[in-house]
Amino acid sequence: MMGWAGELTWSGWIVMAVCMVAFWVVVIYLMAMMFRTDRGTGPVRTTRDTDPLRLLEERFARGDIDCGEFVARRQMLIHGGEVPSTEPRKGRVSG
Repeated sequence: MMGWAGELTWSGWIVMAVCMVAFWVVVIYLMAMMFRTDRGTGPVRTTRDTDPLRLLEERFARGDIDCGEFVARRQMLIHGGEVPSTEPRKGRVSG
């Protein structure tokens, strides 16, 4: 009597080796997922959080910037980087 392993054919040994390799691959993968460091600590940021105007308003609400700086930066964001002039336009208006 040779025991239970002596009666396996080549296909049995191959299936057993593949299952053992698959088991260790799963164990290593799960360990890597447990200790990976590239995860965020909070919920995923949405595009709403990356809106420049929204970020500017949040900084103003926290008191990081004063009213004058808020207005100037808001005008730059709204008008595409060009600060609108406060002088009246000169020229003829056609109607």
